[in-house]
Amino acid sequence: MKKIVLIFCFLFGSIYNSFADNYSARFTNCLTQNTTERDKVILVRWLFSAVAQHSALETEFQISKEKINSYEIAVADYLQYVLGTICYEETKNVLDYEGEEAFIKAFEFLGEVAMMSMIEDPNVAKALENYVKHIDPNFIKKFD
Repeated sequence: MKKIVLIFCFLFGSIYNSFADNYSARFTNCLTQNTTERDKVILVRWLFSAVAQHSALETEFQISKEKINSYEIAVADYLQYVLGTICYEETKNVLDYEGEEAFIKAFEFLGEVAMMSMIEDPNVAKALENYVKHIDPNFIKKFD
């Protein structure tokens, strides 16, 4: 009898996990499909304003409190819209079946979207490569 209960628990757990994975995939897909280029700009501005507050950067990049506040409001509006309206069902299912951890991963995912959007910009991509011209050619030869 104990073996039957264990087998039932294993099967039920496997089925539950496959549904949970499906909810997570649907949730991520909904966020991906419904984050527009305009939304990415909102996320990039918010991310940059947040990063600019790092102690090593705060004196280098002066962003007014009003601008920071406006970026935070824009991100809050976007999140409320995409999570509470467009992806409501997917958000609710993830919370119900996978819990807060999956919901928090949505914020990580949106941060990744913002970062990728920032890095994919041609000006940023070029700027990220500019350091190479300052590397001593003899240094590179050390690895030949």
